[in-house]
Amino acid sequence: GAASAQRATPVITTPTPQPTATPVVLTAREVWAMTPAAERRGGFTFFPLAAKGAGSNVLHADVERFAYIVQPGDTLWSLALDFGRDLDTMSCSTTPTGADAETLAPGQTITVPALEDLCYTVTPGDTLAGIAARFGLSVRMIVDEPWNGFTRPPYTVVPRQRVLLPGVRPATRVRPAHHAVSFATDTWAATAFPDWPYGDGQFIWPLIGPISQSAHPGHWALDIAAPVGTQVKAADRGTVVQAGWSQVGYGFRVVIDHGNDYLTLYAHLSDIYVGKGQVVGKGQVIGVTGANGNVTGPHLHFEIRDFGMLTDPMTLLPG
Repeated sequence: GAASAQRATPVITTPTPQPTATPVVLTAREVWAMTPAAERRGGFTFFPLAAKGAGSNVLHADVERFAYIVQPGDTLWSLALDFGRDLDTMSCSTTPTGADAETLAPGQTITVPALEDLCYTVTPGDTLAGIAARFGLSVRMIVDEPWNGFTRPPYTVVPRQRVLLPGVRPATRVRPAHHAVSFATDTWAATAFPDWPYGDGQFIWPLIGPISQSAHPGHWALDIAAPVGTQVKAADRGTVVQAGWSQVGYGFRVVIDHGNDYLTLYAHLSDIYVGKGQVVGKGQVIGVTGANGNVTGPHLHFEIRDFGMLTDPMTLLPG
């Protein structure tokens, strides 16, 4: 009886690491191509400029404003990539307001803003005078921009309205190559098994910044305020299971399965440096912050799920 009981005792072993193929680092265009067509939708977001051509110091984009006839399959996202524009700038190519302001129809003529233009999305409490002062413009300069559609005083604005601000975008910078900003440097990266997909459960902060909203009923996540373009890092090693646009308010987001019953989600990104199925290391840059989806300003929305259940990330992050 004792021998039988001993034989029935299960033996639990740690999985033996197996080498896997080195993941391919995706460009922004490849990430877009792998996103289902139904999910390729515009949003209030910032996209870095298109990369320079090999051996060239000139961006392959028309820097001035120009008219464009929409073709089948075009979206604000795809056109932003094609024309080297930020996606927030492309949001000022249709109409300032309305539910269809980001909807494109084949045959429609739109105006692609100049490279130095900025498309500002009005937030609660904004006034036209305040927006003008913030960007060093006069109210008259904004009102005189025909696209904005201001006809007579008083010149009022409403939340979510787009306002085209001519010539105020800071000096443009070329988008860095993925391999220069996204690679694993954790313990496993230096071993014979760099694609080991299991995290250790010891999370790190995805970025450092002020907490603009903590976890509470109805919002089991952390909102970490950060300027657009701030690097976001994987909180632990794992496999990317989602990378692209979300239709439920997250905007552009990355989800990582850490192989230990934890998943982490990083939302409102303005660019994504990893692709679905890719193994990422703890601390690897997976994207940069943005302000797309259901937001009122740039920040990272960060979730940790334990056995599928949302948790308070503060209880699992270092103090």
